Amino acid sequence: MKRRLIVACGSGVATSQTIASKIAGLFEDDGIDFQVEAVDYKSIQNELPSTGIYVYVAQPNDEVLEKANELGVKVFPGIPFLTGRGSDQIYEDIKALVE
Repeated sequence: MKRRLIVACGSGVATSQTIASKIAGLFEDDGIDFQVEAVDYKSIQNELPSTGIYVYVAQPNDEVLEKANELGVKVFPGIPFLTGRGSDQIYEDIKALVE
């Protein structure tokens, strides 16, 4: 698996940066060295080939999901990291992939 996790939202600034920071902090707490970046959704097709894990803010379209599947990129929802509801299980699933 490529050692990079991206979080994508419309601009790659506010929401995705908040989620990326939360995930990076959890990785740090668990002693996991894994690159985490916020990106804008417009560049997602260019970002996927160098990515192992994609955390989305808005539901990606079918074309993006097909490309991620083709490349072996694991896809997870990011909103739970904002709301706190369900984020523990998603993080555990991500952590299992990166350890």
